[in-house]
Amino acid sequence: MVAALNAVEQFKTFLACPKTSANETFLACPKKFCFSENTVIGALARYISTPNEKFQPMNANFGIVPPLEGKKIKDKKQRYQMLADRSLIEFE
Repeated sequence: MVAALNAVEQFKTFLACPKTSANETFLACPKKFCFSENTVIGALARYISTPNEKFQPMNANFGIVPPLEGKKIKDKKQRYQMLADRSLIEFE
């Protein structure tokens, strides 16, 4: 997904300046997407890039996202909503 978003930005830049080569466009592209580990995609990227002898592929889940600061929330629905809200703040 990150690669796709970066490719879209590169393509937009390429369309704006058709006289440049693809390599020049890639190097000149000012906007790169980098997701923090507080988002699910960022947590997945951290999980797959961290060395681990017992690595197991997994789907996206809240278990790999860093826990919330402060008091532990026992209600799963409320905890997941707060994790989602925290990751949405990262995009603003």
